[in-house]
Amino acid sequence: MHDLDSALEVIRARDDTAAKHAHALWHVMRATAAHPTKVTRYDVQQMVWGTLPQAHRSPGGQGAFDDLHQTCESFAELLDLLGHDGYAQVCRAEATHTILDAAEDEDRYRRLVAAAWRASGVWPPDTPLMTWSEHGGPIESALHAAAGRLLEEAVDAGTLPVDGGDAMRVGLVMRLLTSPENEGDETWFVRLLDERLDEWTLGHGSQTRRELMVRLRPEVRRAPDSDGAQLPALSYLLTQCREQGARLTGSGYLPTTLVSELIDLMPTCAEVTAAGRSESQWPPVKLLRELSGDFGLTARAGARLRLTEQGAALVDDSDSLLMTVGERLVSLERSALGTVQEVVFAALLLEDRMSPSRVFEKVAYVLAEEGWSEGGGADFGPTRAAEVGSWFLRRLRVLDAVDADWNARRIGLTDAGRAIARWSLRARVLFRHRPDDLTLA
Repeated sequence: MHDLDSALEVIRARDDTAAKHAHALWHVMRATAAHPTKVTRYDVQQMVWGTLPQAHRSPGGQGAFDDLHQTCESFAELLDLLGHDGYAQVCRAEATHTILDAAEDEDRYRRLVAAAWRASGVWPPDTPLMTWSEHGGPIESALHAAAGRLLEEAVDAGTLPVDGGDAMRVGLVMRLLTSPENEGDETWFVRLLDERLDEWTLGHGSQTRRELMVRLRPEVRRAPDSDGAQLPALSYLLTQCREQGARLTGSGYLPTTLVSELIDLMPTCAEVTAAGRSESQWPPVKLLRELSGDFGLTARAGARLRLTEQGAALVDDSDSLLMTVGERLVSLERSALGTVQEVVFAALLLEDRMSPSRVFEKVAYVLAEEGWSEGGGADFGPTRAAEVGSWFLRRLRVLDAVDADWNARRIGLTDAGRAIARWSLRARVLFRHRPDDLTLA
């Protein structure tokens, strides 16, 4: 077995360019390695499935390598000479060459890489605490690599299957995230949260939004406390959907008795002029039912509305219900809608009560400063900002997350609304997409 210098000399004797390419790939891989001294499967796969093809097709690296396959083979030869035969096989595998062939086809490339990582068994899964970002900062990238190394060690030790064992994988990653970091009392999760918060508060173009989010950072960093807050109407709807579920009418509406009970529980229904007890006559009740489905808590099964598995787990847990509603109420994308939701929550968290028009003014300022436009290219003006903001406030009002004093034309968050707002903003920081429902073994 060779050391690095002698291994490169062997390759250089055959082909000087091949030695330079192999050395360059080795240097980049070690600079971002999951372990200070060991080579890991995660590192090698990240190099030949990610770094190498992406560098080749990037504007600054276009055509950097005459032949990606030859460059990959040079790297495999170096790994062989260094005694990493198994990792050299990764470079020579059919899956790797298929990925390199697809480097210029973005969609196919992404599909192939995702499938290869899944098959390898060392791709860190998303967790209930957070989902991984495709382009994370230095701390997140290091944690992702460290999680990959832990998974590889578990696979090699026979304690984790290469295929399957999803709950075990999540548990291993959670253990890493909740472990203390090397130089302090904070956990690695908190370090990652701080890195995400830096990007979230400062990484957007609107000065107005930045000022709001910087003021809110301490609240978002701290795990929300519900202080016993409840969502009475939603909770009652869920209790009526237990076991066999709520029997729907012939037209598919909630039973009139349940509608009547929900009307009495929902302050917003007092603002509606309606006769009768049909769900179709009470828009707030209809919206509440829709939201319970959007949150993944209820689903229709024939002529009944039943709890989903998630709904059954939350029906008697008001704190977790608030968290789930907060996390699922907002868009996780960097979009105009997500921006509107952030600004509405920020404005109402920072002031006890304010007029809706002032909230919408802040929304309009931020949308204009960030340059958001609609599908046809038209800018989001004040009118459109008010429309989207009102749409979001209606949902908060139906959940009894917003307390409205329409005579004074002022609104404020209820205790439940403040908890939901904090969970929603925290979700915008920690989740890049909706995680699958995860359970720990």
